Amino acid sequence: RRMSPATCVSLVSLAASRPFRPCVSRRQTLAGRPGSKRLCSATAGSGGAVPMGVFSDMHLWISDARAVIWDVDGTLADSTALGFTSTNVVLLENGLPAITLAQYKTGTRYPTPQRMAWHAVGNTSDAIGEPLGAAFDKHYVALVSTETAGFYAGIAELITKLSERKIKQAVLSNACGEYARRVIEVNQAEKYFAAVHGADDAPEPKPSPAGLLQIAKTNDWIPSKCIYVGDSPSDGAAAKAAGMVSIGVPWGAHSRTSLCESGHFQHVVNTVEELSELLSLCDNR
Repeated sequence: RRMSPATCVSLVSLAASRPFRPCVSRRQTLAGRPGSKRLCSATAGSGGAVPMGVFSDMHLWISDARAVIWDVDGTLADSTALGFTSTNVVLLENGLPAITLAQYKTGTRYPTPQRMAWHAVGNTSDAIGEPLGAAFDKHYVALVSTETAGFYAGIAELITKLSERKIKQAVLSNACGEYARRVIEVNQAEKYFAAVHGADDAPEPKPSPAGLLQIAKTNDWIPSKCIYVGDSPSDGAAAKAAGMVSIGVPWGAHSRTSLCESGHFQHVVNTVEELSELLSLCDNR
């Protein structure tokens, strides 16, 4: 169910009242106080000073969470090779030059039509993105399997553990909804998620917060009690605008440094194990 623009504006205004704190290290968060004094470089502030309240606030925000919403590609699913090869198949079939893996990874911050337009002509707004995006989706979805889009090691166990603790979960991807649902299906994880949405299921794609707020509203979740986990700066921006806790993961298309420097994530983990430890703080009441 799509939200009206008026509802989206209202929810965004409500979410904006929540203060945003920058990304910190796992040790600092779990301790609830300054530990190694390591802060993401882009948010460290003048002279590298650690902002007061960051550590206790982050600890409390995670422990107060009742729901975790996940991105798909590069977060749950190891699908980089599938996306990269499918992109080049479509570009070459349309007489356009192939791209490099680095170019593909940079482009993943955009929704599919915009990404394909950027790869094709260097302009995310070009109309060529729509037909190329549709061709990409058709090719991409047909090839989804546990070999091409299997969950990263430890992710299935983490999702199961959260479910056993009664933590609500959902999925929001900037890929099409058919692809997102197919990835969850082949990984036999449908029962764990209250919703699995793609960009075409949301009022607007990320970095807009509208898709996250739509999921929260439909499931009667308070945005400030939700965590969004993603691997792209656009994921952090969407969570920040929605008033949700934002956690970045560097095993997808973007490095830890780039996630921190985006200024959108409150926390960036290094491994699935760190993410599991962090999410163990979620409240299951």
